[in-house]
Amino acid sequence: MGKPSDLSSSAFSVVTIHQYRVLYEKCVQLINSEWPRSYNARLRSLEASRDTLPTSMVVIKNTDSINETTSVLAHARLSPVPSDSSAVFIESVVVDRRFRGQGLGKLLMTEVEKHCFSALHLKTIFLSTIDQDGFYIKLGYQFCKAINMFGTHCALNNSTKKIWLRKSVM
Repeated sequence: MGKPSDLSSSAFSVVTIHQYRVLYEKCVQLINSEWPRSYNARLRSLEASRDTLPTSMVVIKNTDSINETTSVLAHARLSPVPSDSSAVFIESVVVDRRFRGQGLGKLLMTEVEKHCFSALHLKTIFLSTIDQDGFYIKLGYQFCKAINMFGTHCALNNSTKKIWLRKSVM
């Protein structure tokens, strides 16, 4: 495996998965390799991806054409925050174990941020992690209080072992 500095961004692309439905199968396999769940539940989540939120973005290796043999190397899902239309919650961030440590996570998050701040004109990104806070801190995220993703307001949620982070547009 190479080092992050060995990564040539021209060798990879970050795309929204709903533009390439042929990638659904590989994406389900990637996410389930980290967090097993029913195939149909994962597929429904990917099928909900659209130009607005929610959106699933994936890293693929550049090839002449995207087809069923194209590998999905990383994934992130962008979900709306019910109480704040100017915010997004990033979840299910995963990089294929075989490609970790090569800069694909950084590439994915950089493109996700561009999409959130420039294309969607959002102001804040929230995410949570159990063990990758160091990675996100290096990308400029800051610790914050937990948010409630299911209610009508962002409330403190102390019942989780997750670490919550946020990044806001300058």
